Amino acid sequence: MKPWFLKDADIIQFPKRKADVVTLPNVNSYPDFISGVRDLQSKLKNKTISTDSYNKLYTDLITRFRLKNESAQTPWFLREYQTLDQAKKEIIAQVTALNPEDEETGKQSADLLDKIYSILNKNNTVNRLQTVVDKTLGNEYKETDLVEIAKTIAGAPIQYQDKLTFINNLQNDKCINHKLLTAPGNHSLDDLLLGSSINDAVFRHLLNYGRGKQSKGAGEHALAIMSKKITIQGKGDINVAGVPVELKVAITTGGGRFGEIAPSRQDMLGIINGISQIREPINQYLQNQKSINVAEFTRVVNELNLPPKTRRSIGSLVFGKIFANYANDLVTSFSKSNASPDEILRQYVKANFNYYKGTEQGGQWEILCAMSISKRRFAVISDGEQLINGTVSMMKNTPALIPTRPSDMLFQANPR
Repeated sequence: MKPWFLKDADIIQFPKRKADVVTLPNVNSYPDFISGVRDLQSKLKNKTISTDSYNKLYTDLITRFRLKNESAQTPWFLREYQTLDQAKKEIIAQVTALNPEDEETGKQSADLLDKIYSILNKNNTVNRLQTVVDKTLGNEYKETDLVEIAKTIAGAPIQYQDKLTFINNLQNDKCINHKLLTAPGNHSLDDLLLGSSINDAVFRHLLNYGRGKQSKGAGEHALAIMSKKITIQGKGDINVAGVPVELKVAITTGGGRFGEIAPSRQDMLGIINGISQIREPINQYLQNQKSINVAEFTRVVNELNLPPKTRRSIGSLVFGKIFANYANDLVTSFSKSNASPDEILRQYVKANFNYYKGTEQGGQWEILCAMSISKRRFAVISDGEQLINGTVSMMKNTPALIPTRPSDMLFQANPR
């Protein structure tokens, strides 16, 4: 007899497996982008994976390798190659797989395409830049420098079309408003760079170019490269339309100081200890503080109620040690009874600037330009009087009169 469960129905057979189960590739297993692309294309050709799977895995592959650190000169998708021609053949084969209409990956695809396009046209970009650079800078830089400058600009982190725009700007001298660099007052980097984000990006890219060569600082070569009216030859850090300019650029924080050399702490203590009226109160102050700044020094002397003649003598010895005859107006202000610490600070900054400009320490420049990249501002000064009459506005900082280090005696130029 058949069991009851066989009597009521026929046995239903499970379907037999028609093919082996396919395991999708893991994009994290590929050592590099090109190896992954080759493997995925091979699987698509052999119909091991579907077109939909290929598109999804290809997108994952792009996302993974887009996270790598990149070099403008050698992007990650070229590092596997020995020659540019080899890279072109492989990369062109991959471009058709990108889908710019996909909302999730469209921007990544567009960015990648632009990088690829920039690399494929790198020689064209460099050659076009070389032609312009040779014409604008040929009298100032050696041939090897010109080639290096063209390559550096070509490697700026901007899109290919923007590089072509910059080439036109450079050729037509539309990168820098050089007149602002000799106009006393406060200005913006946007105005200096003619309101162009492309000029701004290249300027930032060139900020440290040539830094340290021939004692040149940040930004000096950048300005000379980007304007036909600016050169690094002659007096000053840069020469702007025949005017020698001292350039002080702060890329992050702080700012350059008005000077290179100042008296030492021991020099200043020697002068203070030689003036009987202020020896004790100043040394008493220094028991609790490592240094004393200009404003505090003035307050301490004010408390002594000294006659103007004595105050003038003290001012001549102390401030004259630092700024020589450039301290005359400062000494006059200090000689007044109960002199304003703020006014003494203003006169100190004025004397500091004029001493820096008027002595060999300044290097025979006519104008000082203090630039803050982080604040996107710069100040142009031709005379110390502009620092106290409102022509130029600086962030307040108070130099030390008895410092822990000599440079603390010099005003730090940080434009508002």
